[in-house]
Amino acid sequence: MQLEGKVAVVTGGTRGIGRAIVEALLTGGAEVVFGARTAADVERSGRELGEGARGAVCDVRDPEACRRL
Repeated sequence: MQLEGKVAVVTGGTRGIGRAIVEALLTGGAEVVFGARTAADVERSGRELGEGARGAVCDVRDPEACRRL
């Protein structure tokens, strides 16, 4: 995938399928904003994923949290 210059948003981006999607998007050149329910998960994944990935605490059950993401 050629995704340079694109920004993707992935909820549940710290584990499982969501994490795999984040990694694939980064490999393709996209910048990725990922959400997770806990700050600890966001911080850990941000360190592991490195450049091009930004995380935010976001519980998709909370509409206001989704708007902030």
